Amino acid sequence: MAIRVSDQQLDEIEHGREPALIVHSKRTRKGYALISESVYEQVRPLLQFVALRLDSETPSEETSLWTEENNGRRVELINKKFNGGLTSIERKELAGLNAAAEKFRDQTSGARTEILELILAGLKLQQNSKPVTG
Repeated sequence: MAIRVSDQQLDEIEHGREPALIVHSKRTRKGYALISESVYEQVRPLLQFVALRLDSETPSEETSLWTEENNGRRVELINKKFNGGLTSIERKELAGLNAAAEKFRDQTSGARTEILELILAGLKLQQNSKPVTG
């Protein structure tokens, strides 16, 4: 299936007059956004974050294994570690819980830092483009 885009439409995308061109599929009745590669590179972390969020709406078996009980046990072992020490079995258990907590965090946090950096860059750009009044 070929997508036909006019030179005028491409020109509007390339020169920033239109951030995206929406292309509709007759078969699926869905719309798709066509954006310039430079815009894509700037918003890719945001798109990845959104895609991760959409994927995480149906939790994977691994992420659903992290529970409040696991977290409570991990906190209990951390407190015990600093209040008097752990047995070797408890140290192994804590190491496993810490690894599981990190994996859960990585799977559920996505690209938050990149998103915040994009927002900050946008705010700075917006601030710099405002005319000075006085």
